[in-house]
Amino acid sequence: MKIISRLIALGTFLVLAGCGTWTAESYLHETISGDSFNACLAREYQERATSEAYVDCNWIDTATIVEKGRAAAAGETVLPWDPATRGVLPADLPELQDARAKLLAALDNGGRTGPNACKCAKAQRYYDGWVEQASDNKLGENGSWLGGEGGPVQPERVKAEKAAFYEALTQCQGVVAAGPWTIYFGFNKYNLTQEAQAVVAEIAKTSISSFAVVGHTDTVGSNAYNDALGLRRANSVAGALKANGKSTCSVSSDGKTNLAVKTGDGVREPLNRRAVVTPCK
Repeated sequence: MKIISRLIALGTFLVLAGCGTWTAESYLHETISGDSFNACLAREYQERATSEAYVDCNWIDTATIVEKGRAAAAGETVLPWDPATRGVLPADLPELQDARAKLLAALDNGGRTGPNACKCAKAQRYYDGWVEQASDNKLGENGSWLGGEGGPVQPERVKAEKAAFYEALTQCQGVVAAGPWTIYFGFNKYNLTQEAQAVVAEIAKTSISSFAVVGHTDTVGSNAYNDALGLRRANSVAGALKANGKSTCSVSSDGKTNLAVKTGDGVREPLNRRAVVTPCK
């Protein structure tokens, strides 16, 4: 089955190459410099794609990883894979989603800009590797692509990627212990997502006892509506902190002022829909 899988992947590569659309190999040999998160992530993806291409001979995964690496090198925000969209077995999904929430919490709260940004990039690389290996059930013995319920092709690789991810995540999380922390919300929402709850859990691990919470919105809607929505977001976070044994010295709303990303009025900007948590002075 592994031989068949690789033949399928190689066949796809040859078709792409014949059409003149295969450009992955040039990326594998590019020199990527810099120590920013995106530069480090681009190098991590480059290394992984090289292994996929020349060790595993999996050109399908190589193309996907190269796409993410090029986007990172171009300065785009590249998120770790969502396992719910990658064909992992239902039994594996909860653990992968929990790990992704922890990784996003670290990345969104200093991991992309702190002194250990490259370690955070490594954590993302190994998380995507873990998802990739867990999704290989579709190519495994009696795998789902044949109507079966087979597991991953190489379960030991799954364990190795998972272990490497958690080791890198521990190093990445070390840069976000002092705050401030940012918690993001959906459009017109003030409920805490799984990722938001992971940030609260990280805050609860600190020795800080009391926090100030400020809610923010994007620029869609009136000032009065957004002032109220921002306060609801701040109160949601404050309630979660209290449930985790912490207190607040202030809970307030800036509405659609003090934007994280400057936009015109009426713009749905996800990075502006947030609550910021800082230690009380």
